[in-house]
Amino acid sequence: MAVPATHTAARNLVQRITKNHGFVSPERLEELGTFDQGLRRDIEEALLTKDKLIGSSVLTLATNLYTSKARFVFELLQNADDNMYSRAKASGVAPYVSFHVYPKRIVVECNEDGFTDRNLEAICAIGKSSKTGAQGYIGEKGIGFKSVFMAASKVHIQSGMLSFSFRHRIGDSGMGMISPLWEETDDSEKLPSTLTRITLHLHDDGDPEMLAKSQRSIQAQFEDLQEAMLLFMKNLQKIDVTLYNETLQQTSSTIYSVERHNETSAVLKKTRTTNGLTDETVKRYHVTTHKVTNLARNDNRTYSAEEERTRAYATSQVVLAFPLTESSIPVVEPQALFVFLPVRQVGFNFLIHADFTTNANRQDIVQDSPRNSGLIGAVADGVIKAFLQFCKHDTLRFQWMRYLPKKDDSNLGGLWLTLVHRIEQRLAETPILYNRLDSTKSHIEELCRLTPDMRDANGDPLFATIDSLSRIVSRHYNNDDLLTLTEYGLKKCTYSHFLEWVTEDLEQDVFSSRMKSPKTTDDWHYRVAKKLYKLLNQLHPSRVGKVLFLELVPVNDGSWVSILEGVYFQKVDGLEIPPNIDLRLVAKDVVNPHRLALFKQLGVMTASISLVRDSILRFYDKSKPDIETSLKHLKFLYSTETEDKANYGDVKLLDQNGNIADLATDYLYIVNDKAHGAWELFRPRPDLDAPGFSARFAHPQYFEDPPTETRDENWESWFYNKLGVNDIIPLGYGDHGEKALNYIQTYRPEKLLGAFHELYRSDPIAAKKSSFTRDTIVLCQGNQKLPLINTFFPTSDLVDKTKKFLGEVNSFPWLQLEFENDSNRIPPTWKSMLQLLDVPVHHTDVEFAFHMFDSLRKASIDESFALETSQLCELYDHIQERCWESKNPEDEQEKIMQYFWGEPRIYVPGPHSTWAFDDDCVWDAPQELVTKYVLKKIYGSCHCRRGDKCPYFTDFFVETLGVPASCTWEDYVEELEELKKECGGFDTIMGIYKAIDSLPMDQRDIDAISPYREAFDDEPLIHASVNNRMSWYRPEQCVWSKSAQLRGKVSLSEEYEDLENLFTKVLGVNQVDLQMAIDDLKLTASQQISVPELKESIWTVNSLLPTTSSPPSPSEILQNSIFPVRFTLLGTVTVNRQTEKSEFFIVDREQLEQKFANKVRLLDFTLKEVSQLRPLIHWLGLQNRYLSQCTKEVTSFPGKAASVISIPTYTQDLHRLYEALKNATIFETDTISSNLQLSQDGKLHEVESSRTTLHIDGDATSLKVYIPRDKDDQQFIFSTKLARRLFEWMMTDPTTQICDDIEQEGVNATRDILLVPYAKLSEALEERGIAGIDIENTDEVLLEPSLPFDSVDAAAELIRNLDLHDEDDAEPDADDVEPDEDDAEPDEDDAEPYADDTELLEDNVRPIHSSENFQFTFRFPTALYNVSSYRAGSLSFNENAFARIQTPSAEPAVPSRDENADRLYMATLSRVIAAGRRDFIPSHGNSEGERTSGSSHDAANLSWRSPSQVERNCKVGAAGELYVFELLLHLSRIRGLPSFDRNNWKSTIRKYVTIHPEYADMEDWRGHETSDITYLDTQGVLTDELIEKGYLARERWEGRRPDYFIEVKSTTSSCETPFYMSKAQYKRMQNNSGQRNDAPDTIYVIFRVFWLGHENMGLRVYLDPEALRRTNQLEFQSESWSVIPGRAS
Repeated sequence: MAVPATHTAARNLVQRITKNHGFVSPERLEELGTFDQGLRRDIEEALLTKDKLIGSSVLTLATNLYTSKARFVFELLQNADDNMYSRAKASGVAPYVSFHVYPKRIVVECNEDGFTDRNLEAICAIGKSSKTGAQGYIGEKGIGFKSVFMAASKVHIQSGMLSFSFRHRIGDSGMGMISPLWEETDDSEKLPSTLTRITLHLHDDGDPEMLAKSQRSIQAQFEDLQEAMLLFMKNLQKIDVTLYNETLQQTSSTIYSVERHNETSAVLKKTRTTNGLTDETVKRYHVTTHKVTNLARNDNRTYSAEEERTRAYATSQVVLAFPLTESSIPVVEPQALFVFLPVRQVGFNFLIHADFTTNANRQDIVQDSPRNSGLIGAVADGVIKAFLQFCKHDTLRFQWMRYLPKKDDSNLGGLWLTLVHRIEQRLAETPILYNRLDSTKSHIEELCRLTPDMRDANGDPLFATIDSLSRIVSRHYNNDDLLTLTEYGLKKCTYSHFLEWVTEDLEQDVFSSRMKSPKTTDDWHYRVAKKLYKLLNQLHPSRVGKVLFLELVPVNDGSWVSILEGVYFQKVDGLEIPPNIDLRLVAKDVVNPHRLALFKQLGVMTASISLVRDSILRFYDKSKPDIETSLKHLKFLYSTETEDKANYGDVKLLDQNGNIADLATDYLYIVNDKAHGAWELFRPRPDLDAPGFSARFAHPQYFEDPPTETRDENWESWFYNKLGVNDIIPLGYGDHGEKALNYIQTYRPEKLLGAFHELYRSDPIAAKKSSFTRDTIVLCQGNQKLPLINTFFPTSDLVDKTKKFLGEVNSFPWLQLEFENDSNRIPPTWKSMLQLLDVPVHHTDVEFAFHMFDSLRKASIDESFALETSQLCELYDHIQERCWESKNPEDEQEKIMQYFWGEPRIYVPGPHSTWAFDDDCVWDAPQELVTKYVLKKIYGSCHCRRGDKCPYFTDFFVETLGVPASCTWEDYVEELEELKKECGGFDTIMGIYKAIDSLPMDQRDIDAISPYREAFDDEPLIHASVNNRMSWYRPEQCVWSKSAQLRGKVSLSEEYEDLENLFTKVLGVNQVDLQMAIDDLKLTASQQISVPELKESIWTVNSLLPTTSSPPSPSEILQNSIFPVRFTLLGTVTVNRQTEKSEFFIVDREQLEQKFANKVRLLDFTLKEVSQLRPLIHWLGLQNRYLSQCTKEVTSFPGKAASVISIPTYTQDLHRLYEALKNATIFETDTISSNLQLSQDGKLHEVESSRTTLHIDGDATSLKVYIPRDKDDQQFIFSTKLARRLFEWMMTDPTTQICDDIEQEGVNATRDILLVPYAKLSEALEERGIAGIDIENTDEVLLEPSLPFDSVDAAAELIRNLDLHDEDDAEPDADDVEPDEDDAEPDEDDAEPYADDTELLEDNVRPIHSSENFQFTFRFPTALYNVSSYRAGSLSFNENAFARIQTPSAEPAVPSRDENADRLYMATLSRVIAAGRRDFIPSHGNSEGERTSGSSHDAANLSWRSPSQVERNCKVGAAGELYVFELLLHLSRIRGLPSFDRNNWKSTIRKYVTIHPEYADMEDWRGHETSDITYLDTQGVLTDELIEKGYLARERWEGRRPDYFIEVKSTTSSCETPFYMSKAQYKRMQNNSGQRNDAPDTIYVIFRVFWLGHENMGLRVYLDPEALRRTNQLEFQSESWSVIPGRAS
């Protein structure tokens, strides 16, 4: 096979084949058609006839192609796998094929060696192939590679020097599928020598349904690709599938790859990447291939004659793949059947691939196919082959059966059930299982499976002999896996096996037998016994005798015997039979109940008790026992004793040294833990310095593990009562007892009383004879040693009392007992014992209480412990309670008083705690005192230590002991005197004053309060602060004033605000009033004091004036020099005291102060202080001295004087006033001059004004208003000065030029009238109470009420865009006006709608609807014009020109606040925010929320007020912008608008929404405003949204990133309400129109918000409004504001 080596050879080869086929390319026919179309048709018909004559194969292929079930993707995969990859393998590159799937083409690339001439000839033929044998599993008869034309109309193949294509469309003859056409390629398209590329150009014409079906087929074929197919490929190791969308961008990539480490191991990987995320799956398989021969034909294939001759179809290959984990563990889950392509899951846990004959829908194989029957047998052989391969693996040799199918699987039928039977048959014939020795493989029937009862704890056989291990299946098999093999013939081990193994084991010696070995576990014996016991119950009686002869029983001498030799159990009635008796017993270590049950089943006997007891007693006739034998004998005798008079005289006992004891002469005690037993008292105790007492004790082993108590006598008592061992020490009785008493009294005194009590209780006669008496020294609590007669027995009630009242005090003489006496009585035996010894046992409660108190007080004085107040509380309370409960409380009270008067017994805790007498104390006082102990502070809220409130303290101290209940005023005076000595703190002294104030007294009773006044008059006892220094004063030195200070007096009101009655009514301190302050000021004026002191007096009078409704006349005080006046001369400031007659001014304007400070005399108070001194200034009548009242502003204009105004006032000709106002004209100029004049002492002081001003001029018929040029100055004039100056002009007499009084109400009315809209003018006049006059209204009607408009944008934009001209220029010059950067002049074409010379500043913009048939005209002020450039027109003053240009009202620096209005506006903003977060940009042609006014819009409350209509409009505008901003934020949250935040909201009126909590932290926008919201769409998200909604054309704007200028126009009414655009907005609209040829990447859009704040707000979007204007979808109407121009004369 040759590969064309040159370009020419390759082309000639292709052209030769085409020529041999007689095929003419469509291009050649097209060339022919240019000369003669008829000739072309004739040739085409001739060629078609020729194709038919060639044969039916091509025509049949063309006919069947589109009804075929063939899958071209898999045909391409098969062809790629059949290729040669010698070059790729030599270079270490894995053979691969890749698919790049585009919407209109599929590019297939493969790194094969390249096309040969034979390959080319084969692909250009029908029924021929370059493959060897009957290869291929996919294609149908004769289809093969040609199946690509099911999806493609053209197939371009490039390989090496070859570049050719096949072309075929539906309806063609089919010759194009086998006739290659040469395709020239340039250098850029040439491929590497190791790459073949096939490009499929998909069908793009024809039946749409057929095209759609083709697309679905392509998609399905790529979806059906599975990585498992690589297991069956001969060469391919990787498949790469990459999908692309319409824009040729990759959408996903999937790579299938296989790694083969050896011929049976394969690792499959599937790596899928989508949207930048990669997911990889890995599967591992054991792959087994099996060659099969002698197969029948495949009915789905067409074979060549050569294949028929050689029977190539008879040989095939079966591939089985068994899934594994990474650690080579079988993965048990259903796997698919493949016939190259996946068919279905048939119920096996391994993957099957074979060249089966499939049915028409490829869902299963043909059940009656002979070929399939042969392949089923081959699959079974392959399975066994794989299992034998697994047997070579360390773990899989024991796990292969997991792949076996379940024989009872109901889903298996037909040939698949046959496959199960074939596998079972092959398994039975194959040695495949390992035995327990793991050495060789055996047939399944040769081995048995251990049952659970034949295994030890480790799962091994109970008897591990060579014979048994060779007949048992290996332990490495999992039990569940063996259960699977049960279906395939594996059986269990039998009883016969087990008995053989037992007999064999017992024949071994102790070292070889597992049964006899001492190392054998009890669990093993348990398992064997259990099995034998079960065996005995199931064996036939004739076979049981064999078991009885087995030596299965171990006995106590260490041998193993059968039961025929006579054996007893080692226990009788649950008791162990002791050793050293002549009975054969089962070995002691046999305790397992199952073994014992087996022995009993075999015939082992149980001995009688009497037999065992007789044997024990006989033992002592001949022998002396050791301790172990003696102990076991005694335990059995004790446990089995049934007679009270049993004779144990011959039984021997051992002492602690192992010697036999003589119980008749020796005291033998028992070592026990009794508190007063001999062992406890006599044993050495180094910790107590007790050396020990010599005595004999029974051997301790007797009592280490005593037997269970029987009858009424325990083990120890049995020793005492039956064996004669001693129990009680005979204390003080006999020689042994006397020595014992002395030893215990000396070394164990804590045990003495208890030991004697034990003797008394056991033997009262011996106790009475004892030398122990009432004078014996005994141990008391607290380690005291006292004679028994001087002690107390601790009963529970007395102990509880001492615990309650004494706490930690341990000096009370309690007997030291070794037990807790829970009773309030002395135990009877103790009481009788004490009475035997003549010791008192009764005490009275009161006496006992005094004993406790003395103990407590003594302990406190001795400082042996820290006394707690709660202890005294309880004890005092207890004494009082005992007093009341006694039969004679008066006698008891007398005893108590005598007891407490005798010594200081009232405890006063503290750092220096003490005990006090009763006359040093008082029960209650408001605070701690230095002269008395206040007991209530200590004990009033005292609780016992258990937390209970002590109830009797007041009665105890006040009634019982006679302590005073409270302080008298004498006590408080004494306390103040003491505090004065000790310099007490203010708070402490304040408390004493409050205590005195709280004493009951009649303040009107002079006699009652005289003692108080005398005490305070005799000695200064009033503590007060002067100049931050505290001192003591008498009442006459003090005054009471809350706001005023008098020189030389101490004011108490600030420090003692709540004690006014005490100081003024009780102690006689005078209260300060206005007259006192005035008198003090007079006194101050008459003295030579400093100016600050004078000011202090002035402030005092000023502070009292508001408190007096009728202050005295100031005439007298005005005659005094009480005014501090400053004057500046040559830079030196001098302040002097002046009278009212002196001319001076009062500062009320900072600017005026700065201008006249060096020229006139001023009152020496700052502007802030003057504001605070307003009450004093008004009382003195000095309002006319304010600088603002005395300064006169004189304005002038070239040729005009401000003082010459000839205008009729309201008192004269009203018609002339009406005409003057009607013809008013406004001029702007920079030539207005203003001076400020101030006259003092007959001298006029004049300065130039630096403030912005205005000039008003006029005559009988006209009014001229001159304003500055600067816009800020204009705003200042309109907002602050215009209303007042206009009102002054109207109130000035034209003849005398004298202005009437200017009342603020008139100024306010003028301002309101200027601001109110025209439609509300009459209502505003009526609201202000201004009456109408009978004058004809000749004004032009400028507004039709029936047509509403929005002034929201007009109000804000008007001042921004005022186009004011110089009044001084005779002729206007366009160059003199420097336009704003946003107001550049439009092109001539753009200015087309405006034919006159008036420059547009405002545009009335509204949408046009087809239903409208009315004309709309509205005049609105748009500009002020140069006086020389425009004349004519008219102005009605009622049109309110001044209000229209009052920018500060539109945008006040600080929006005004009204609580109710703010609440309503905040509610509106909340609805707006909620709507913005809910709504979306409406689709083109749809207005979200558009409703009629009669719908739900009436429900909203929009009645929030504002100081002006303009501010309300600004709030409406801000709310509308907020809605659009929230709507775009909502879009950003859903689709993501990068970098969209508050910085994109660039509107100066956004500050109005900061009233809402969510926007409270938003700062005002102070930058340059281009539009309300701007946004650079860097990711195209907003653009895509507008494309999807139909606003932007996709073909123009998709992929672009424009800059958006968003203007928001809002109304609370319907969408039809007109809205306004400024000049700057109009020009920006035109400059950014999409219809301009040079239009930049910017979009100007208007968001129209209507029904703002209502339930269903609406939004309409006008994108590119300039385009909408040109198409008459929006109507723009030019408006103008006419003014009367004129020159200044």
